Amino acid sequence: MKIQLSALLLLALMVVTLNANSQVKTDYQKIGDTLYENKDYKSAIENYTKGVNATQHNKIKLAVLLDKRAQAKIDLELYKEAIKDETAAILADPNFGDAYWNRGIAYADNEEYQFAIDDYTKAMLFNKDSKEHLSLLMDNRGVNERKLKHYKKAIDDHTQAIILDNKNGDAYWHRGMAYHSNGDHQLAIDDYTMAMIYNQDDAEDLATLYDNRGENKRLLKQYREAVNDFNMAIRLNPKNGNFYWHRGLACQNNTDYQLAINDFNMAIPYYQDDKSEQAILYNNLAINEMALHQPQKALDYVSKAIELNQQNGYFYWSRGNIYSQVGESKQAIDDFTKTMDFYKDNKMILSALHSECATNLYILNQDQQVIDECNIAITFNPKSTFPYFTRGKVYLKRIVNKEKAIQDFNKVIELDTSKGTVSYIFSQFYIGNTDLAMQKLQEQVLKTVNADDVLNHYYNIACMFSIMNKPDEANVYLKKAIDSGYSKKFAANDEDFDNIRKTPDYIALMSDAATKQNR
Repeated sequence: MKIQLSALLLLALMVVTLNANSQVKTDYQKIGDTLYENKDYKSAIENYTKGVNATQHNKIKLAVLLDKRAQAKIDLELYKEAIKDETAAILADPNFGDAYWNRGIAYADNEEYQFAIDDYTKAMLFNKDSKEHLSLLMDNRGVNERKLKHYKKAIDDHTQAIILDNKNGDAYWHRGMAYHSNGDHQLAIDDYTMAMIYNQDDAEDLATLYDNRGENKRLLKQYREAVNDFNMAIRLNPKNGNFYWHRGLACQNNTDYQLAINDFNMAIPYYQDDKSEQAILYNNLAINEMALHQPQKALDYVSKAIELNQQNGYFYWSRGNIYSQVGESKQAIDDFTKTMDFYKDNKMILSALHSECATNLYILNQDQQVIDECNIAITFNPKSTFPYFTRGKVYLKRIVNKEKAIQDFNKVIELDTSKGTVSYIFSQFYIGNTDLAMQKLQEQVLKTVNADDVLNHYYNIACMFSIMNKPDEANVYLKKAIDSGYSKKFAANDEDFDNIRKTPDYIALMSDAATKQNR
């Protein structure tokens, strides 16, 4: 006889079966891991959160889920939230080394470098048996030491990382950065060269390493070698504005001013969204145009820099220098005075600015104001020679107080240990050591390789010969200076040439210079 179950019993069995199936748990961690690998960090966080809520009783698994959620938050730049998750993971499982490691990463990304260092140090305790992991942790800790300007500690950490794993290319790179920050440029160059070996397959990273190495070569005054590195960086990654900027600086340092101008112009389009950086580039252009004796272009560029960033006092100073060099003394004074507003707490800079004002007031024959400005400059920096020299000239040539003039010139000679500045040389001249002064100027010409500096030396020799009332010699050297690009207007306003103004050579030279400048 076939036995049939009642409908009620069948219903009961179905309910039991459904309840049994409902006990199968969803693996939120596995789902979260898959989403994380696909870079769907928000969805990954949602699933890790579900796992966290369902795993409060299992502290070990809870710590893992919190750590994974924190890593997803780091990728979303939610660093403070990540730190909270890692802290909770450590509370759940104090022996979970990865949580210290990853919290260190979150602290570093949140610019809390000392906390990052502490966490990397703790993580090392849980990775004693893995040289590779210890190397990575040492390297990470060194990066944060460098951020805190603890350069020697950083170098020690990176060195230890390399000892633990000599194939850790990042450790060479990071130690190179620490050496750079510590001023050890040759050691930085060596490390960047080593790092290149481990980055041959990544064009952008390799380009950055060439750029980094080039910067250190530039700082060692190896300008041509630096340019070669920047060339390679640009070849590997031609869309990085920094590389053109840095090559421009190397060209500028190497007195290749037109090449520098070309590079700064190439760099500008990469900073269209950053007016502050653009302004610096325009000021760089001004510096190089001035070096090419193109004062109007220089003024246009530096004025553009000020237009882009009116809160950078250096740009006013830069424009003031240009005005001063071309004999526009009133405009120069205005800019130097404006610059002072930005350096109210810097006595050294204020001293220099007041000295600049004094120099231009001297040209404008404002004798008492010259003395006042020099006095202020000396108050701010009693060891600065230039205000004593300018004040001495006023006493010697204008107010005719020879005793005070000699005191100021002797003060210059006392303070200037280099014994090679214009102030020192002319102070010796004014106290009667004419032969010594001329000898010093001629020595300057012989040992100077920079053409612009030689131009200035020619001008100063012309001044000295004119004061000595030797017009033929004065005109020869003045012609050398002006033909090379020295400002005719500045020379026309310089009282040192009063003795030769009526000479035919001077008149012809200044007329010829005017014609050239008007072409």
